[in-house]
Amino acid sequence: MIPLTHCKNKKIFVLGLGLSGDSAIRALEEGGAVISAWDDEYQVRKKNIGQGRNIINPQEVSMEDLDAVILSPGIDTEKSPQKSFICEAKRKKKPVICDVQLFMDEITHRNRNDKIIMLTGTNGKSTTVMMIYHILKKLGKNVQVGGNIGSRGVLDFELDTRDIIFIIELSSYQIELSPDIKPDIAMLLNISPDHLDRHGSMDKYTSIKFDIFKNQNEDDVSIIGLDGDTISNELKKRNFESNLITYRDNNAGENKIAELYCDGKVIKYNIQEQLNSRMITHPANITACVACLYAMKIDYNFYCAYFDSFRGLRHRNEFIQEYKNIQYINDSKATNADATKQALTLYDNIYWILGGIEKHGGISQITGYFSQIKKAYLIGESADSLGITLLHSKIDYENCITLRNAIKKSTDDAEKSKSKVTILFSPSCASFDQYKNFEERGMEFTNIVRELVKERNEIKQIN
Repeated sequence: MIPLTHCKNKKIFVLGLGLSGDSAIRALEEGGAVISAWDDEYQVRKKNIGQGRNIINPQEVSMEDLDAVILSPGIDTEKSPQKSFICEAKRKKKPVICDVQLFMDEITHRNRNDKIIMLTGTNGKSTTVMMIYHILKKLGKNVQVGGNIGSRGVLDFELDTRDIIFIIELSSYQIELSPDIKPDIAMLLNISPDHLDRHGSMDKYTSIKFDIFKNQNEDDVSIIGLDGDTISNELKKRNFESNLITYRDNNAGENKIAELYCDGKVIKYNIQEQLNSRMITHPANITACVACLYAMKIDYNFYCAYFDSFRGLRHRNEFIQEYKNIQYINDSKATNADATKQALTLYDNIYWILGGIEKHGGISQITGYFSQIKKAYLIGESADSLGITLLHSKIDYENCITLRNAIKKSTDDAEKSKSKVTILFSPSCASFDQYKNFEERGMEFTNIVRELVKERNEIKQIN
């Protein structure tokens, strides 16, 4: 926990008491701030009252008495019951920020020499963050990781007397509420349509993502993945005071090449050896990691061997097990089509399980990656809509409704193949129609697969 000493004696209102709001209150209390708070959920308010916190309805708060409003990134201002309170705070020029900005302000206030790496993008953020963390730990660096990943918020970091490398994953929601962040290294991996129901347009979403760079200067590094027209067009509009590194993963030919572009130079790395079958990652993750370590002036030869011990994230191209000619892959973290696109490039002979709450554009933008799909198995509320795209792409499919049905039917079909095949659970959709989150969805996939394989192996032994 980082005590927020720069907020001592300031009057702060915390709106939203989930993970980030709770850690903000604890850090503010440790720093000596005067705190009031609110959450729209009655049970959450009741719990916080029981903890002795000052819970006040925002409608009863005098805005003139506040120094800042700390907003949970998960709150959609336009849909929130507290929209008028948030808008009033902005009109009266009160800072409306989140825990990430509080963290940045505290590090600046203490005049520390830590290195701050902040990373965003539509897909691949968590894998890349954990890959960088893994390698820096292997190199013996004093490093901590948090933000929009797992359950560790940035205010749950621990400060010590040594300089620290902080690696922070950021969502568009967090960037929007952190107007003054200035990372030493800022990274944007890619951009594809996502969260447009909240941001309103692709232009707005893109602009927010690029705001990760807006306060950087010549002392800082900006790293950007050349991931299509959206990023290329935005780059043409912007001037960078920082040191700009762009990159792409070149998949042409037998070898996978990571290419960095910096100061008119092209730097190439052969990363084919790092793409072993059990790591099951994507060249873009490795290339982004190489770009970050290049910016830190760490020689590739000092760390390339450490890629082999990185095992990736749960629910992201996660190998579950083999059964007969089948490998089962859990990619539940693929909550949009662009994330699934990566998985479709990694495997052959795919029996694809997908569905949930459809994102903008559905799967229509990735039809060019359907060549390895043998059959699709649809679940959740978007089955009919996704089925239309599959039909137009001449992909055989079946509406299975539930994940259990989809796993059983895909296994039945896959067993008939004479080739090695992959049952890929990569939903391309949000999970909230049938599950709390993608983690719960991924765990159910894993558990059902293991039950089914165990049952079929037992039947085989009896026979």
